[in-house]
Amino acid sequence: MEKFFATTSIRAIATALPQEKLDLLSLSSIYGEEIVRKIIKNTGISEIRFCPPLPENNQKTSADYCMESAKRIFSEGKITPDDIDAIIFVTEFPDHIVPHTSAIIQAKLGLPNRVIAFDINYGCAGYVYGIFQASLLIESGYCENVLLCVGDTPTKAISPQDKSLRMVFGDAGSATILSRCENVRRTAFSFYTDGGKANNLIIPAGAFRMPHQEGVTDILTFDKNGNGRTLENIFMDGMQIMEFVLKHVKNVVHNTLEMLNLPIDAIDLFAFHQANILILNYLAQRLKIPHQKVPFGAAKTGNTTCASIPLMLSTLYPGINPLLEKVLICGFGTGLSCASGVIDLSRTEIFEPVQI
Repeated sequence: MEKFFATTSIRAIATALPQEKLDLLSLSSIYGEEIVRKIIKNTGISEIRFCPPLPENNQKTSADYCMESAKRIFSEGKITPDDIDAIIFVTEFPDHIVPHTSAIIQAKLGLPNRVIAFDINYGCAGYVYGIFQASLLIESGYCENVLLCVGDTPTKAISPQDKSLRMVFGDAGSATILSRCENVRRTAFSFYTDGGKANNLIIPAGAFRMPHQEGVTDILTFDKNGNGRTLENIFMDGMQIMEFVLKHVKNVVHNTLEMLNLPIDAIDLFAFHQANILILNYLAQRLKIPHQKVPFGAAKTGNTTCASIPLMLSTLYPGINPLLEKVLICGFGTGLSCASGVIDLSRTEIFEPVQI
């Protein structure tokens, strides 16, 4: 069975960042300058953006960064909240366990009450999954315009004692408008999931499988590399993630291209999840892609998980880019999972990131 989408266009992309910055070299007094410079060299990340801890009534969440992104698009007047038929919110850091954050966003943005509103709990591959799900709603004929909000605030769950993660992850949010349009370039997607390796990137405690237990889940422990965290903090086995990426991303990318009968050199841009520069260089090498087609835009933001692809696009490719007719987007990580798709961004209005 052919699995193509042929009536969905990506109309606009906008992103938002915290104003707060952390220069990683400022952590030299804590972790040692040699260690900090080594991490900066290996990751390509020298600065991160983080959502600061604030009093509860002033707290910002991933939803706030996504809503600010959506407002930026709506401010142009080419599409209004009343035009939206569905909202999808993709995050691993929602406002509440209950209710779904998309309902809260619907009210705050003034979207019609008739909209379809749901959340997707997803990390690094979340933007690709969101584009796929939004496309399904449009291709089904049920929706004309879908607002896709994708964002995360992983710094809220990282232990200050965990240098391996504190100097990698950042916070951001995005909004993407997808609309029904005839005679668009065909798009296709491929997926891979290995839930048996889920424990390699996980927050073990704090939900219902392992609820918070004082004196148990909140105890700080240190690993052999001197990284300290509790069971309520993010844990990541970087080597296992790297092994997963190098073993499976190549196949998922090739599967996507084969569905569209495209050679790898037909792709104008490879918009990979912005994990770090080392992983992107490895992928370029293994896939035999010119490095200029594999951009890295996270040097001053950090790995913003599911928001990293739209953030890279808005950082490096603002405006309308007629040459981006065939863009391969690919996310990989939490799950462990990988997803890729080939999309057309040649008529997409991409806005520069805003800071809040």
